[in-house]
Amino acid sequence: MAEPPPVQVVAGATQAPQPMEDTLQITPLGGGKEVGRSCHLLEFRGRSVLLDCGIHPGRSGLDALPFLDTVDLSTVDLLLVSHFHIDHAAGVPYLTEKTGFKGRIFMTHATRAVMRLLLSDYIRLLPSGDGRKQGGEGSGGRDGLYDEADLANCCDKVELVDFHQVVEHNGIRFWSYNAGHVLGAAMFYIEIGGVRLLYTGDYSMEEDRHLVPAEVPSLEPHVLIMESTYGTQKHESRDVREALFTSTIERIVQRGGRCLIPAFALGRAQELLLILDEYWKEREDLHRIPVFYASKMATRALRVYQTYINMMNQHVRDQMDVANPFRFAHVQNLNSVDDLDDTGPCVVMAAPGMLQSGVSRRLFDKWASSERNGVVIAGYSVEGTLAKQILSEPDEVRTMDGRVQARRCTVVSVSFSAHVDFFQNFSFVEATRPDNIVLVHGEKNEMDRLKGKLVQETNKWPSDRRPTVSSPENGQLVKMKFQRDRRAACVGATWDDDQMSDVDKPKRRRVQAGVLVRRDLRTTLYADDELRDSSPLAVTALAQTVRLRLSCGVDGLDFLLRQTFADVQEGTATDDECDGAFEKGWVICGAVRASVYGLEAGEKELTLNWNAAPLGDAVADATACLALHAATSVPALRNAGPCCAPPATQRDGGAAAAALVRDALSDSFGEENVTDCEPADGDEQEYICLMKVVLDEQSATCGLVREGSELRADVASDDDALRRRLRKLLERTLSVCVPIPTSSGG
Repeated sequence: MAEPPPVQVVAGATQAPQPMEDTLQITPLGGGKEVGRSCHLLEFRGRSVLLDCGIHPGRSGLDALPFLDTVDLSTVDLLLVSHFHIDHAAGVPYLTEKTGFKGRIFMTHATRAVMRLLLSDYIRLLPSGDGRKQGGEGSGGRDGLYDEADLANCCDKVELVDFHQVVEHNGIRFWSYNAGHVLGAAMFYIEIGGVRLLYTGDYSMEEDRHLVPAEVPSLEPHVLIMESTYGTQKHESRDVREALFTSTIERIVQRGGRCLIPAFALGRAQELLLILDEYWKEREDLHRIPVFYASKMATRALRVYQTYINMMNQHVRDQMDVANPFRFAHVQNLNSVDDLDDTGPCVVMAAPGMLQSGVSRRLFDKWASSERNGVVIAGYSVEGTLAKQILSEPDEVRTMDGRVQARRCTVVSVSFSAHVDFFQNFSFVEATRPDNIVLVHGEKNEMDRLKGKLVQETNKWPSDRRPTVSSPENGQLVKMKFQRDRRAACVGATWDDDQMSDVDKPKRRRVQAGVLVRRDLRTTLYADDELRDSSPLAVTALAQTVRLRLSCGVDGLDFLLRQTFADVQEGTATDDECDGAFEKGWVICGAVRASVYGLEAGEKELTLNWNAAPLGDAVADATACLALHAATSVPALRNAGPCCAPPATQRDGGAAAAALVRDALSDSFGEENVTDCEPADGDEQEYICLMKVVLDEQSATCGLVREGSELRADVASDDDALRRRLRKLLERTLSVCVPIPTSSGG
């Protein structure tokens, strides 16, 4: 496959490269400008997701698969399967059993149940690898891609999800919505690293006889990956289509012909059977004409639909209270085509829906040459299939055994494929307002027309809300740049003001101290007291103990501790610390417990206990240093400079702090520019010192003011720069005169 050029899209207001940008890559491996083998690869921030893995109904063997060989499948994290149709799910067993795929697989409950039945029938109906069986029933799957054992193993690996159930895996968060297309069909909403993507799969916005319409997510996605099956076409109303469907069938059988309705065994077949059974019930003149449902899965299919009746609309749920609507009064099950008596008019619904092989192909080959007979194509027909070919009403067709025969039967197409038309598709775009649209699952011409129409319509929107629209072909990368979300969730956050209103509180939340944890592409700041209960971290405490011989007296150590630390509380003895007699204890900064014990021969021991942490380690080191230093010079330290004497003690009335301020000013501005002065008249503040500082032609007065037991720097000047400089100098000088204001929270 020739590699097409990538599509470059810059998501956001600017196209200039920005720091902390990440590139999202979307690559259709199948379903790019084609219908069939849907498979789309998402890659973002080291994570990768596959969306669907189908097989192309118009191709065979490995050629029917998506281009899986272009990807290292061992690195794919997830496979999300939207629904059970062949072109979306039939490649899943091959992916799980024949490749290096090791990721997790998710789909809804109904999707797995029906996929198991449908693919089992698919394996049985399609020719085996040698291609010699003519009845359309082989045992080796589609050209041996997988067999029943592979299918069983695959289904065992599937994990089931409910609509709206949120699942997280390796930084990928996703949930699903009802897509309305077939029973269990899902849209997937995916969030990776703050970027939101919505994958519609196949979806329908119309309520039919048994299914509800697709849900419309309220959360706007950054990227919408949407189907484009019908391009810019407009569907007829459901009533018009049903009338055309039933009248066409009636016209064929009333002229004595046989009517073939190709349909896959599960999915749209149940909707068509409901329509036929109701129509036959109302028309007594048609009761003589048999209607057959040619499926060996009829009984099991009925059981599946009974099980998941809760996924259907209210009309069907109400009918279930009276009688099962899927137990048809006028539709008979046909286990084998050999049991069919087609000597008279009849209606047969048979699989597969695109006439590739199986019962529907055998009956078409048998009935196509008679002009009384007719074929009603009720679903979408993929390029390369016989169903698509006969829509152009060719004069001749080739049978399964290679013969060329005349085609005289009538062919009518009435779409019940439950895909959106343009107007429904665009309404969905208007409702979800994506920043970027990527079109998939559509033939080239239809997709190109849809892209042009979407661009035309969205150009009417405000310029800042217009989405980019891409329509990549298979293997073509769509690249989008997103600025990385640098926000962090806060756990254990507090508010600055308890009186603040509830509206304003979220704007002012903050964590004073904590640990920043980055996990699965999300960043969370946990407050210290939330680490153990709320974070994914294992929190442990390392208890540390240090024992020192203490040569100084207990009073001398007490003096030094209180001059050094602002938070020193009385402590008590513990039972397991020392064999000596407890003399005195302290709790320092709420982090370290210090105790002095008297030993034999008059010796004393200082024991320090704390839990390893930055604050505790620093306080313990400082305490040990004080104890060792005090052993030789306590008297000298008592009479040392202002660093060891608080400014407001009774001993000096703050003179030491004043002296330190005077020295600092003289060192910074020169002794000749610093002089003592008196407070101005009327100034009633209690000054410890007050000085005048002259710098060039500017002057200022500054000093220390006593406020209770504390000192405050006070500066006055007409020059703002000089005033700021002096205030910073005085505050720094004052800070070294007082005990360290640490605490367990600081």
